[in-house]
Amino acid sequence: MSPSIIGALIAGIPAVIIAYLALWHRAAPVFWFALALIIVGLGYLAATGATADIANFFLGQSLASQSAGMPA
Repeated sequence: MSPSIIGALIAGIPAVIIAYLALWHRAAPVFWFALALIIVGLGYLAATGATADIANFFLGQSLASQSAGMPA
C-alpha cells in the first residue's frame, strides 16, 4: 500500500471517529458536512504530498531523498 494512502488513513480515520462521536446524535446534517470537509482536507494533504510524510513519520520510515547518500 502506498504511503500516501496510509497517511490519509492515519489522518482521516480518527477525524471521522471524532466527528461521528461529537456530531451524529446531535445533528446528522452537520456530521455529513464535517465529513465533506474532512474529505476535502485529506485531498489537499494528498495533493501537497503531506499524507506520505505523515505515513513516513508514524511508520518510522525515512524518505528516499534523505536516506540516499547517507553513510551506513
